[in-house]
Amino acid sequence: MLKAFALVALLMVGAFSARTYADAAPPLDKSITKTAPKAGKGFKSFTGKIIGNHVRMRTKADLDSHIIDELAKDEYVVVTGEKGDFYAVAAPSNLKAYIFRGFVIDNLVEGDRVNVRLAPDREAPIVGHYSTGHQIDGKICPNNKKWLEIDAPKGTEFFVAKEYVEYAGKSELKAVQDKRKATVTQLLESTNLLSQGEMRKAFHEIDIERITHNYQTIINDYSDFPKFVTSATKELAAVQEDYLHRKISFLEAKATKMSKGQLSNDIYAASYHTQDNVSATDRMKVWEPVEEAIYLSWASMHHAKTINDFYADQKLKSQTVSGILEPYRDPVKNKPGDFIVKDRDVTVAYVYSTQVNLDDFVGKRVNLIVSPRSNNSFAFPAYYVIEVE
Repeated sequence: MLKAFALVALLMVGAFSARTYADAAPPLDKSITKTAPKAGKGFKSFTGKIIGNHVRMRTKADLDSHIIDELAKDEYVVVTGEKGDFYAVAAPSNLKAYIFRGFVIDNLVEGDRVNVRLAPDREAPIVGHYSTGHQIDGKICPNNKKWLEIDAPKGTEFFVAKEYVEYAGKSELKAVQDKRKATVTQLLESTNLLSQGEMRKAFHEIDIERITHNYQTIINDYSDFPKFVTSATKELAAVQEDYLHRKISFLEAKATKMSKGQLSNDIYAASYHTQDNVSATDRMKVWEPVEEAIYLSWASMHHAKTINDFYADQKLKSQTVSGILEPYRDPVKNKPGDFIVKDRDVTVAYVYSTQVNLDDFVGKRVNLIVSPRSNNSFAFPAYYVIEVE
């Protein structure tokens, strides 16, 4: 009798716990087949290209099912199977999923068929299940600390209507296209920053050929990404128009000055801004696009690293330059810095910075923690100043 009472009590506690905490799935009914199709012998995975705008990707092969995302025209997906009028497609590589923290102890799942969901919400779509002993590598969800954010389970699939997908190539093609997209994205961003930096310069310092070359590379080599081609074409046209107006203004100013018999150095002073009229803050900002372009090039080989990570890496490889700091205001093209460092009246380096206000150290002997930069074929090496000791 006592044993029977104990068993009933345990069952009641278990039922209460399940109602209070459980996000585990109900027992698997083997008579119900999986929604996601399996690619059988007659189906071979391939890369599909989206041929419509705002094409919906769903959790099931059903127009009433939950919408995961809307795909843009010319995006690529890996088609892994088919079901009726829908293709099954592999989940995006960056897709995150969520599991209730109450079922994870010491990074191991404790429970039978615990639900893995698309959002930290018990009403969110389920994309898989994990059971006792499964290793979990995740972090606490910032929006709901009762859940862990994890990578979506391997093999997670969604569905897209067949009429909006056309064959593009073998399944490996998507990975190739993803890399190309990342490359052209960085190239467009860095070229936009480069053009902004160049167009802040005096007319005779603008490297219009480099800007044009970069935009033309996007237009000619990445025609399979029409959005980027359109953007590059638009930006190039704007830069060329701005450059033309600057050129006309320069020639008009030059003609006026020459008619008055003034020297070419006076023409420069009349036609362009001079460093004397530029504040320290503005002078530092001029170099920001240059540094951004260098960072983006570094970031292409260091995934998910920020610009702060970039400068931390630069500091690890830094060196020290010592001497008297002086301003460098000669009106020359492509000068490699705003300041020069002299040792015993001999120039040893050109320097600039976007982090340290070097105007505060003019005329003083300094020890500069620096990272090498291009000296644009000038006589002395050039450096970026990370900090002043």
